[in-house]
Amino acid sequence: MMMTRLMAIAVVGLAAAGCATVTLAPGAEKVTITKNASDVASCKAVGNVKSPMIGLEGTNGTLQNQALGLGGNAVFVTGVVGEFVAGIVYSCP
Repeated sequence: MMMTRLMAIAVVGLAAAGCATVTLAPGAEKVTITKNASDVASCKAVGNVKSPMIGLEGTNGTLQNQALGLGGNAVFVTGVVGEFVAGIVYSCP
């Protein structure tokens, strides 16, 4: 199961690097993206993600797909590193 998730994350990451549109995985639309630390204060961190930046702040759904693959439902955006948006995935109640 974990290997399947890792493979899905890798495929999504490669697809994102080559094009501007990524199809959201089922359920990924429910993943919250936030820059407000208080939104994830009561949540458990489950991993780190990064996505190529599209436009000014867009990540074309890649962060949501990665978060879902890690078992999370929220991403706290920690900043921009080069041409990538970085964040921490959380599992929130």
